[in-house]
Amino acid sequence: MNRLRGNLPLVLIWLAVCAVLVLVTRGQIMTGIGWDPDDQLRMVQLRDWLGGQSWFDTTQYRIAAPDSQPMHWPRWIEAPLALVFLLLKPLIGVNAAEIAAMVIVPLLTLGIAMWLIARITAQVFDRKIAMLAAALMATTVPIVAQIRPMRVDHHGWQIVLALTALWTMFWPDKRQGGLAMGAALALWLSISLEGLPLSAAFVVLLVWRWVFQTEEGVRLFWTLLSFLISSFLLYFAAQGGFNSAINYCDALSPAHLWACTAGAAVILPAIKFLPPNITLRITGIAIAAVAALAVLHAFAPQCIGGAFNTMEPLVREYWLVNVLEGLPIWYQNWKTMVTLLGGSIAVGLASLIYIIRSQPGQIDRSGLFVLGYAFLWALLLSLFVQRATAVAAAFALPFMAWAVHQAFVWARGINRPISRILATAAVVFLIMPGPLAIALFNGVAGAEPQPEPTANSSLCKDDDSLARLKGLPKSNLVAPFDFGPRILLLTPHSVLATSHHRNDRAMADQIRIFTSRPDVARRILAAHDIHYIVACEEEAELEIYAKTHPDGLWAQLVKGAKPTWLQPVQIRDSKLIIWRVTSK
Repeated sequence: MNRLRGNLPLVLIWLAVCAVLVLVTRGQIMTGIGWDPDDQLRMVQLRDWLGGQSWFDTTQYRIAAPDSQPMHWPRWIEAPLALVFLLLKPLIGVNAAEIAAMVIVPLLTLGIAMWLIARITAQVFDRKIAMLAAALMATTVPIVAQIRPMRVDHHGWQIVLALTALWTMFWPDKRQGGLAMGAALALWLSISLEGLPLSAAFVVLLVWRWVFQTEEGVRLFWTLLSFLISSFLLYFAAQGGFNSAINYCDALSPAHLWACTAGAAVILPAIKFLPPNITLRITGIAIAAVAALAVLHAFAPQCIGGAFNTMEPLVREYWLVNVLEGLPIWYQNWKTMVTLLGGSIAVGLASLIYIIRSQPGQIDRSGLFVLGYAFLWALLLSLFVQRATAVAAAFALPFMAWAVHQAFVWARGINRPISRILATAAVVFLIMPGPLAIALFNGVAGAEPQPEPTANSSLCKDDDSLARLKGLPKSNLVAPFDFGPRILLLTPHSVLATSHHRNDRAMADQIRIFTSRPDVARRILAAHDIHYIVACEEEAELEIYAKTHPDGLWAQLVKGAKPTWLQPVQIRDSKLIIWRVTSK
């Protein structure tokens, strides 16, 4: 009862945040469609599973048929969506239940993340600051971008698992903490290998303590053992089998598991039996690393170069380098950089530096080191991969909350009423300095002029236009990559490719269709049995093709030079540009 009463303020904060998020995202909720192609394809995958496709089969058969490939997403993320959907379906119907699941699950994810950040903050600061850190999560742009209604991709759960792993570092029982951390890291990497760098950061800290601080290595031992066992169990549970000959570089595969096993066969006995000798322990780590890399090279040498090492060069050139969320921060627009970094990350970094220099006595030093280490590692990673700013922002929240609390206490202590009011109001700037600075800049200098899309272009790309493709006979279509998931979600059609790299051969063929001479494009269309080409004016992807290949099919169509084998098709109340591929 006391524990429930203690969590009541956090629950109330969460409910208030949920109400605000539902209010500000109501427009997207009303569409019934996820925010981006990943959310949309996730719902396609959920529908396929609930429609009878096997749990173990994640192949998208309506993409690149008949050479469809399994998606790199296991079904763990779909399980809570399916649970909410199935509970609500008899009460409110299919469509409403699906939308409700897309609202409820992200908000529950947010609640878990808020609870975790409160628990973590309380290990270093006091309870007031812990509650404040949880509340400030709602103001953190990188986090809210990944955990909000209708955002059902895996990034929100990655934030939760990163926080879980960090929380276990504070558990006094090293064995239980290691078991929990190993399981959290295994689930994180099962969901996405994007978590590998930060997972390695936690293990590196434990290894450092074992080697150079000559700890017994209890937490390290149980973390590695738990990770190995959990990874095998999760793989079997997701795949339903184990074939060492089938390995993917972008997801946890048998080659990775055998590499971990080889490394564990060396390091686990070393942790148990080696004396507290730095040289011996470094030697043990080196042998384990060499064993793991040798096994990975033996089973999947193509994966040594990274997750995208085997990607079609054409796809890398035209698609991957334009996926901004996967690029370093310096490739982003300066306002994007300020928005992402100029919140909890910037304030958290400044607070950490101040705390280290001033050394306030009430802060636990060992806890501060763990929290600071995790935050700085995540910050470094976020500079090289934009999407990693969400975890860095989450790890920064305790420091940000401490700074806001200290500033508020200082402001309230000012004697002059006017000065006190102004200083208290200025504390708000600490909460969202980046967005507020951009708003101030735009107010003074004026917002940068943005090209306005034409009315036809806006109407063409909306969901209603794409849904009207249902008026065509069920067919294979070619459409811009980001259109594909919505076409799959809103119509019975199949598409050649979407913005998802597993089908990189089909993606390369789609690029060739738009960039090749019309006669070459026609042969590729025929090879994939494509019946329709669907497009819109001012679509960024297609504009790149027209600019780089002025003799290509799309550039010719823009100029009005239509081949005789393409027949224009009009759909009522739709601005889509559609051509039917004929045999003439």
